[in-house]
Amino acid sequence: MTHGERVGQLAGQHPDKEAVVSVAPDGSRTVLTWAELESLSNRAARGLLARNVRPGAPVAVAVPPGIGHVVAVTAAWKIGALVVPLNHAATPDEQAQLKEAVGGVVVGTGDWAEVPPRWWEADEGLDDSPVSTGPEPRSASASGGSTGRPRIVIRRRTWSYDPDALLSAADRETGLDFGQAQLVMLPMYHAGFTGLHHGLVLDHTIVLMERFVPRLFGELVEEYRIACFRIVPTLMRLILESPGIEKRDLSSVVAVHQGAGACPLSVKRAWLRLIRPEAVFEDYSSVERLGLVTIRGDEWLEHPGSVGRPTDCEIRIVRPDGSLADAGEVGEIYLRSPTTRQPEYLGGGPKLRARDDFLTLGDLGYLDDEGYLFLVGRSADVLNVGGANVFPAEIEAVLLDHPQVRDAAVIGVPHQHLGQAVHAVLQVDDPAEPPDTWALDAYCRERLSMAKVPMSYDFTDDLGRTEAGKLGRRSLNRTRG
Repeated sequence: MTHGERVGQLAGQHPDKEAVVSVAPDGSRTVLTWAELESLSNRAARGLLARNVRPGAPVAVAVPPGIGHVVAVTAAWKIGALVVPLNHAATPDEQAQLKEAVGGVVVGTGDWAEVPPRWWEADEGLDDSPVSTGPEPRSASASGGSTGRPRIVIRRRTWSYDPDALLSAADRETGLDFGQAQLVMLPMYHAGFTGLHHGLVLDHTIVLMERFVPRLFGELVEEYRIACFRIVPTLMRLILESPGIEKRDLSSVVAVHQGAGACPLSVKRAWLRLIRPEAVFEDYSSVERLGLVTIRGDEWLEHPGSVGRPTDCEIRIVRPDGSLADAGEVGEIYLRSPTTRQPEYLGGGPKLRARDDFLTLGDLGYLDDEGYLFLVGRSADVLNVGGANVFPAEIEAVLLDHPQVRDAAVIGVPHQHLGQAVHAVLQVDDPAEPPDTWALDAYCRERLSMAKVPMSYDFTDDLGRTEAGKLGRRSLNRTRG
């Protein structure tokens, strides 16, 4: 059963049930029923075919979160396209690079798009009867490479399902079930995409925020009895700061899926108090899908800072000389699962480094005595301060817990004697009245060894972190330079 066939099946079972509720920043709602999703996506699929979009071809969907995105993707999959969700707000330079990398039709606005948003409304006379199934629907994700240029990684699994196994064992273990209400807050070109469209297969009612507004979080959870959502540390912190969040009824939530990243320990602990620990799941994975590592909140309390143990893979921590690291020793993380293989790209891409069928993304970390994985950063980001390896993520984690710091990024700057020195760029409420650097220095000295204490600081009101919580260190280095 393909994704599109499942949409048709659910439209037949309960045509008037809400499939998607699109929530604007002002709180107003637009509802799409299952019958409407089926009808509009069939019309839109025929509109794509009429515009010479061929089955199996890549289709980039650069459409903002909302009803238009859901219909566009469903329609493209109904003709068996390979869908690549892209950032609709990309700059002209980014658009040119992404379009070249995808090598297919772009649905969106502006000069880079061949198909406008909501094209099915402009194309008259389109039939809304079911579309014949084309090739198996697929998707791919844009990922920044080591050069900063995008590469398009094709998802291994197709968007087709065994009708008798729509809900996997992994879904059940992480709190997912049929018929839940799911809140989608992350961008469509990030983890929001997979959560939304897999949720449709599970007959979820998708409550989709067109733009993340912290004050709406508690209201939507209460109103729709939200059961599950995916989140990143940046949004976790903003929600905690939303007035009255602790008074909201969040008892319906059974599955919070947190992406691994630089989450301050104080923020994580606050979320485990806000939502019961057994309902909070953190994971470490990637679009290359080398393996999956997960940890539940109650486990995390026993291993604070860990991203968990492998669920479908093996982990090796490797020293620079290729030997295996001891427990507690930092090295490069290599993963292997029964399906591990080099990633497949649209338009080509680099091979990952391999050792004995284990592959690495260049992330660094260590395993404790019980096999729990701890991340410390990426090999490309490691600083050499007077001969000592310094991991920016460790310093950022300390700075993020400072009460006056909203966000933090650590980079290396040239130093006459040390080679590199630690420089911190801090996001604060008012850069004109930043925290006292002497006090920051004392704060860091209490928590970090001397080589890791920043030697200089810059202050800003915006680090430029993306909606998905990603941080562009290269741009910070260029700005500093």
